[in-house]
Amino acid sequence: MESFLFISLMNSDPWGGSEEQWFGLAKYCCIVNKKVTCLMYDWEDKRNKLQPLADLGATIIYIPNKGRRKENLLQRLRFEWITRLEQKQFIKSFDFTKYDYIVMNQGGFMEVTNHPWKNVYNQFKKYSLTFHNYDKNFVFKPAKAKLLIEWMHNAHLNIGDAFRIGGILENQLQTKLDNWTSIVNPITIEKSKTYTVYPDLVDGKYKILMLAQLDITRKAQDNLLMALASDVWKNRNVIVELYGGGSDADLLQNLIQENNLENIVVLKGNTKQVAKELESAHLVLQITHRDAMPISVVEAMSKSRAVVVSDIGDMPLWVDDGVNGWVSPDASIESISTVLEKAWQQKDNWELMGRNAFDTFTKKFPASVEAFSYELITS
Repeated sequence: MESFLFISLMNSDPWGGSEEQWFGLAKYCCIVNKKVTCLMYDWEDKRNKLQPLADLGATIIYIPNKGRRKENLLQRLRFEWITRLEQKQFIKSFDFTKYDYIVMNQGGFMEVTNHPWKNVYNQFKKYSLTFHNYDKNFVFKPAKAKLLIEWMHNAHLNIGDAFRIGGILENQLQTKLDNWTSIVNPITIEKSKTYTVYPDLVDGKYKILMLAQLDITRKAQDNLLMALASDVWKNRNVIVELYGGGSDADLLQNLIQENNLENIVVLKGNTKQVAKELESAHLVLQITHRDAMPISVVEAMSKSRAVVVSDIGDMPLWVDDGVNGWVSPDASIESISTVLEKAWQQKDNWELMGRNAFDTFTKKFPASVEAFSYELITS
């Protein structure tokens, strides 16, 4: 029986959009009767998330991670002086050679160059390396650049959830990648087969939605709030709901209060009812600093909702400005203000543009992301 090892390097949070790609593929491998092992950092929330894989027969192995939240001095000291050593020893003693295929998942674009993973690829038979969030202005240190090039050139396949990432890395690293491809992330909700009904106004208000981790360095929610802080928006019949958890929740709540936005902006926290929330929305936002091809955009389009995005990753390849949504050149306050005003002035067209978004989704989203991914990594 062929064996597959899925390694997740995400260690700043228990779960994120970058996890859905390997997670869906791992479930598919279980279903087609392959031997599946998953190796990842230990988070309680991750254990709950991975239970469906365990139920399918996958072996789940956790890397020591005690104190990773660093919520107090004791946790920080524990993590830096004990846990990091435990992680290093754990990975050093792990037998990677017994797996036929390995999928190495990065939440970003260079985690494999960090301790303790630096040269682990030498122990892999056949591996694929994934890339998600990226920074087009990043400058690599020479040692990091050399190591990442080695990882990428020795990989069977380098997979981005945005095709753009490959070209950017080629320029930044001054190398040629002949083994680069892109795979859209699988959606986490049931795939719609037809247009989703456009909702009535909520208490006479339009509902605008954003689904993203509360991380202003990547998701720019602070700039969104500042763009909404003008009297023009405060006097409009609109409610903006921000779904997601993260380290910047308190910061954003303070911004809401400081700018008297309590009547139009609400932090809703995490939700397990993504489909329901999208169905209740009139417009969906993902105007961010760093992204690849966010699941939230694809899911919104699958639910016949127009989207407002930034010119990052592959979002502009899905969003045709003025047809099925709008594209902002960046996530600055000025740009967000401009694109939101443009969208608002066309609010009577949101329903039609949402239908156009669904048409785009049906054309671009594969029948089975997991089957497509499986064929790629095993070819």
